[in-house]
Amino acid sequence: MSTEKNDCSRSKHQHWVPQFYLRYFATPQSRGTKAPQVWIFSKHDEDRDEQLTHVRNVCGKRYLYTPADADGQRKWDLDDSLGNVETLLAQRWPELAEGHVPLQDEGVRKGLALFVALMHLRNPAVREEVERIHGQILALYENASRRGDGTPDIQEVEINGQVLEVDTSGLDDYRSWGRDDHDRFFAHLIQSETGRIAKMLLSKRWSVVCSYEDAFITTDKPVSLHHLEREKFGFGTPGVILTFPLGPKRILVMDDMYHEPANQYYPLKDANAGSFNLTTWRNGSRFMITGRPVHEVLGEIISIEPEQSV
Repeated sequence: MSTEKNDCSRSKHQHWVPQFYLRYFATPQSRGTKAPQVWIFSKHDEDRDEQLTHVRNVCGKRYLYTPADADGQRKWDLDDSLGNVETLLAQRWPELAEGHVPLQDEGVRKGLALFVALMHLRNPAVREEVERIHGQILALYENASRRGDGTPDIQEVEINGQVLEVDTSGLDDYRSWGRDDHDRFFAHLIQSETGRIAKMLLSKRWSVVCSYEDAFITTDKPVSLHHLEREKFGFGTPGVILTFPLGPKRILVMDDMYHEPANQYYPLKDANAGSFNLTTWRNGSRFMITGRPVHEVLGEIISIEPEQSV
């Protein structure tokens, strides 16, 4: 299906945070226009001060979801699938970002769980992690004892509490992986892991914190995970809390507080805006994205942790 289209007609600049989503975080003056603009502010000292820019200029990268195969041909299957999901979710996003959708509705939950899982996995930070783990695995192989045939004597490894069998028969090929191999594995990871993560999200207690005024920011990595007691944790770790800004007036919270009512909407307390935005800001890779004046957002964050926030 995807191979029937001419590559020249396709967008090579692919957004990991969809433009339809970013439009809700545009400035009040530009929101709803044909040229929505957001303020971005970087964690990196080498970047300039806050900038006002069109949403198409934010969170995009060439060929992020279209890895080249062994013959150098681009594979568009993943990009097509992501586009289909975005088209479906964009139709419901006005309700999600500003309304009160029934969180217990199976269709709503499955659609949102899928989208949040994708938003986590499709991020360039995950692509970087793929390459970093590749280096770690090779180092593990190199430092392991050897069998008679010279291959590493490793039977299994434990990753995030899961024991996996190790097959070293393709080690030479794995050792020679380059950029295209990592790109292909990144695409495969998105396609293979999205459903598993979405199922974990569906098992959690959901609630939405809502505001009558613009309050919440987003970032270039908007799915936030945190834990009150552990430093290392993942989606399946008991007690992990996930937050995802649906828009500047709504933030989705997924937790394991099953003793509390589920699928509720809670009004934002004024003092809590900084706490939510601090969590979102900490989780971001590089940029804060907001339609609010950046100095106001930073003031709220600094009031929570003056020395550690910015």
